[in-house]
Amino acid sequence: MLLIYHMDTRAITSEALVDRALRALEERFVTMQLPPGSVWSEAALSDMLKIGRTPVREAIARMAMDGLVTVMPRAGIVISQISVEAQLQVLDTRRVLEKLVSVRAAQRATDGERKELRVMADAIDAAGRRQDVHAYLQQHFRVKRFVTQCARNPYAERALRPLHTFSQRFYFCHHREFDNLPVVGPAHADLTRAIAEGDGARASSRCDVVSDIAESFTRELLVRPTRQAIS
Repeated sequence: MLLIYHMDTRAITSEALVDRALRALEERFVTMQLPPGSVWSEAALSDMLKIGRTPVREAIARMAMDGLVTVMPRAGIVISQISVEAQLQVLDTRRVLEKLVSVRAAQRATDGERKELRVMADAIDAAGRRQDVHAYLQQHFRVKRFVTQCARNPYAERALRPLHTFSQRFYFCHHREFDNLPVVGPAHADLTRAIAEGDGARASSRCDVVSDIAESFTRELLVRPTRQAIS
């Protein structure tokens, strides 16, 4: 029994390191510290994160499965490019899946989770109103991950994770052109509060509002000159 306990502990520790590496890589992906189209070695990413190469390798493999990076044997790890057309496809898919998980989360969240959702709603609302893009994306990450957990649908959760990461990077890249944090922050807060209140119908309609805002601003980039948010 003692041996089994130690084996489980090692497995948990290893998985925790992979999750830590994945979160750190995703953060750098979103904020473009890993620039689109750039090529990296596994060793360079390991050194950047101060995490061993084995968990970093596993985290990279997960990102590759999600299309965030491409692993080129003997060449390196290529960070995916950004395009408006691809983002519109991401939003099209998110529209369907987010409505599903929002309604299910409204139905299935526990009392404790509803309390936490209200706190998160206030936080993303405040970040949007004070136009703090870093805080907004942090809260967006927390809210989206938590809502999918509350929905109790691991398949939808896995499908949405890379879509949120792509969307967060796209927003970070173009947030100055969008210039709509005081709009999107409260919109996400309204959706989160509807879920917290167990109001599936309102959560569904709020999902449409959030999706419409994202799609509208993204389509605008197709018809007007844009300037890069990060030089």
